[in-house]
Amino acid sequence: MGGDAKLEINRLGVAGCGLMGSGIVEVAAKAGCDVVVCEVDAAAVSAGRARVG
Repeated sequence: MGGDAKLEINRLGVAGCGLMGSGIVEVAAKAGCDVVVCEVDAAAVSAGRARVG
């Protein structure tokens, strides 16, 4: 297995959109990935959306 192989990621799933999850979502989206977030309820989704810039 060579060190030259690269994995292209263009879709990402994130469980939870708290402080860490929202940061991961933001960086991945800015890099051009399609991002899906799973949260426990609508209020948590709204709070996560507010954190993502």
